[in-house]
Amino acid sequence: MGEFLCALPLLSALMGSCAPPPPLATGYVEGEYVQVAPLVTARIGSIAVQRGDPVAPGQVLAQVETADARAAVEAAEARLQRAESELADLTHGSRPEELAALEAALAAARANAVRAAGDAQREDRLQARGISSQAQTAALRAAAEVAQAAVAEAEARLEAARLPARADRIEAARAAVAEARAARETSLWQLAQRSLRAEGAGVVTDIIRNPGEIAGPSAPVLAYLPEGAVTLRVFLPEAALSSVSVGTRLAVGCDGCEPLSARVTWIADHAEFTPPVIYSRETRQKLVYMVEAVPEPAGVLKPGQIVEVRIAP
Repeated sequence: MGEFLCALPLLSALMGSCAPPPPLATGYVEGEYVQVAPLVTARIGSIAVQRGDPVAPGQVLAQVETADARAAVEAAEARLQRAESELADLTHGSRPEELAALEAALAAARANAVRAAGDAQREDRLQARGISSQAQTAALRAAAEVAQAAVAEAEARLEAARLPARADRIEAARAAVAEARAARETSLWQLAQRSLRAEGAGVVTDIIRNPGEIAGPSAPVLAYLPEGAVTLRVFLPEAALSSVSVGTRLAVGCDGCEPLSARVTWIADHAEFTPPVIYSRETRQKLVYMVEAVPEPAGVLKPGQIVEVRIAP
C-alpha cells in the first residue's frame, strides 16, 4: 500500500503531461448590436417584430407617426405645381384669352383708323371746294394720325404678348422649379424615414420602447444583432503579449462548441485589471491586455459566451 501511495505523484505527473496546455487567454463574445431609431422625434405608431424574430434586409421593423411628414409632402407638391405654372406662363407668352382681347383691340384700332382717314380725305375735298374751314380740316387730319398711332401701339402690344418673357426671368423661374422639386424629394425621403427598416439580416434582441411612446435620434425603438456581428474580447497576460499581433490566427474553444478559429484585429496599448466577467482564481489580480478578434465563421458564437484561445497551429 505504501508503494502505491508513493507512486501517486508519478502518476499525477504523467497524466498532467498528457493534458492540453493551458489557454493563452480567456475572454467572452461581444455582440455589435444595432439600435434602430427615427431621425426625428415622433410617437411610435406600431412595431412589426418581437424579441427573437429574424429580420431581413429592408424589412420594416417599426413605424412612427407620419401626419406631419405627409402634410409636408403635400405642401411641397403644391409649391412645385405653382412654380411649374409660373414657368409655363413665362415661356409660352400670354394666355389665349389675353391674345384674343389684344387682337380685338387691334381690329378696333384699325377700323377707327380707316374711319378717321376717310373723314380726313372727305374734309380735304370739301376744303378744296371752299365749303370747309382750314381748322376743321387740320383737326380731322390730326385725328387720323392719332388713330394710326393707336393701330401701331395695338400691333406692338399683340406682338409683345406673343413673345416669351425675358431670359433672366425664365432662368429664375426654372431655378424656382428645380428648388421646389428638390424640396419635394426631400419631403418624400423624410416621409420614407418614418418607416424604420433593418439594414441587414439579423435577430431582434430587445424592444426598448412600445407603441404610443416617444422615440427620437437618442431614444431608439428596438435593437437587433446583425448576422455575424460578434467579436471576441480576450484578455492576454503581459507575458504572452509578444506572441500575438494583429492578424495572428487563434484557436478558439468554448463549452459545448466545435473548435473554431479567429483572427486578431486589435490589441490594446495599455494594461488593465482582469474584468469581473472572466474573473477566476487563476486570473485574479493580474494585469492583462484586451485583444479583439473576429471569429471564423462568425455566426456560430453567441454574445456572452466565455471562450478560451490559443495560438492556432
